[in-house]
Amino acid sequence: MKRMLRTLSGIVLALGILAGALYAASWLLWPTRAQEQALAEMTAPLPVPAGRNAFADVWLLRYDLTPAERARITAGDVERFNRRGAPAFGADGTVAAETPGFASAAEGRYPAERLQDPDRVLCESTDVDCLDKVRAKPEQVRALLDAHAGLLQRTRDALENSDYLRMPFRLTYETPFAITAMSDGMRLMRTDAARLFVQGDHDAGLTRACRAADAWRRWMREPDLLIDLMMGDSALTGWLHLQGQMLASLPADAPLPAACASLRDPPSLDERSFCRVVQREFEFTRSLIELAGDGAVMQPGEPEWLTSLAYRKDATLAMMAEARAWHCGAAVRRELLADQPVSAPAPPSPWRLECAANWFGCQLAAMDHAGMTEYQHRMQDQRARQNLMATLLWLREQPREGRSLAQRVAARPLALKQGRDIRVIDGHLRMPLFERRNAAYWELAMPAELR
Repeated sequence: MKRMLRTLSGIVLALGILAGALYAASWLLWPTRAQEQALAEMTAPLPVPAGRNAFADVWLLRYDLTPAERARITAGDVERFNRRGAPAFGADGTVAAETPGFASAAEGRYPAERLQDPDRVLCESTDVDCLDKVRAKPEQVRALLDAHAGLLQRTRDALENSDYLRMPFRLTYETPFAITAMSDGMRLMRTDAARLFVQGDHDAGLTRACRAADAWRRWMREPDLLIDLMMGDSALTGWLHLQGQMLASLPADAPLPAACASLRDPPSLDERSFCRVVQREFEFTRSLIELAGDGAVMQPGEPEWLTSLAYRKDATLAMMAEARAWHCGAAVRRELLADQPVSAPAPPSPWRLECAANWFGCQLAAMDHAGMTEYQHRMQDQRARQNLMATLLWLREQPREGRSLAQRVAARPLALKQGRDIRVIDGHLRMPLFERRNAAYWELAMPAELR
């Protein structure tokens, strides 16, 4: 019996020594140099894009203000928000006290224009046929556009007269997203372009559609946060679809407005704008983790000493940075250039040595691991949509010479062949999508005489 107890004691002691050694190794060997380098890359200051920032125009889009008023109120709002105290977090990582939402100083001092469209008369970016929707209720469309002519014009000015949108608010869970104010104005803009086209002013309708698409392309070259990129993707897809409808209903030899010229040039396959978003989103995540402290991983009722032993905030951030930086690395660049869907690496095992001294941090990092891949697929699809539109515009200028549409598509220039395959299906140009939550493909109709 004594021998058995001595044996068991020896086993327990050995296991304790082994556990201590593993814990010490985990503490000493991580974060690795690669993780620290990734953290430095993810936290490096981003350069300010060249040109004009649309933030003031978008932040106060609902208010009819002079440029001087807009600049003054925006500057005051930014200073007030950035001086605002950080929310207090409890031990379990939840906000200890509810804080009122942030509102501009313009709220209550100036009338805010609110769009009311209960009958859903205006065109959405996801509408299958915006032109038919406008034809169906022309009087209601005209009344809504006239009633909100101010919001329509301010939205158009903000979009077309700026080079990018970047938010100067510090990033916390309370940060208001300015770009959401664009939603109503974009519906007005899309409906306005469709109404002009339906009324027979084809050149004006196409011009407005092309100018809007070109502006969104410009903004998406210098995106800010993920919400900005996704709203830009949705808006640009809607504009390309509407342009496709317009072009399909025009004679093939109808001249295109000068504003549509840029659509002949799709973006590069090696478009790196997504890396900027990855870095800004990491800044957002880092801010939330810093504010929450140990509460980011602590469960109600857990002793604080357990969190102290099994959670290392700095190592967790370095781990997350390494996973985020992967989206901007050489492996992803090769897939982008080949127009292959970016494939995120499998999440690492939580039982690895790194997690011995940072178990909770590994769980937190695992939740963050694969979240960006789907959005990167959407950006790849967006580039392919623009390439499909450029192909359609090229085909409009080519003689048939007895060739089928498929043969003419196959003869497109090398610059338009870069990327995924284009098929001809029932008079439409069709391409497969990587992000297939809503559809497996995207297509544009060809004018009847070119099919």
